[in-house]
Amino acid sequence: MELAGQFQIQDWQEQAIESSSEKLSQAKVKQSYKGALSGTSEVRYQLYYHPEGDAHFNGFEVITLTSPHQGGVLVLAHQGQFKQGVASSQFVVKFCSFDDSWVGKEGSFTSTSHGRAEFEMS
Repeated sequence: MELAGQFQIQDWQEQAIESSSEKLSQAKVKQSYKGALSGTSEVRYQLYYHPEGDAHFNGFEVITLTSPHQGGVLVLAHQGQFKQGVASSQFVVKFCSFDDSWVGKEGSFTSTSHGRAEFEMS
């Protein structure tokens, strides 16, 4: 099963975490999905910013689907980076409320512009 679509960041709240000389922060992000998956999500990222401005991040995302599975929930675990203005992540499905066979499926996203990104999952 191959799925593809887009998401749009609706809200991004980020705050610094006390650290020594490097910048660590945490972000709470709300997104809306369309395409093969429709719904909304909330992501909690931890970010490490390199001195040149690039970043590595990880976190968990809870997607509440409105279609194709009314009331369905997916939980994704992300490992990503922000490099030269582009965010990308590899993710794994950790929980699926409507079909256990989705657990372990992998996917990725790459940001485009204006808070949008393309995702695919197989």
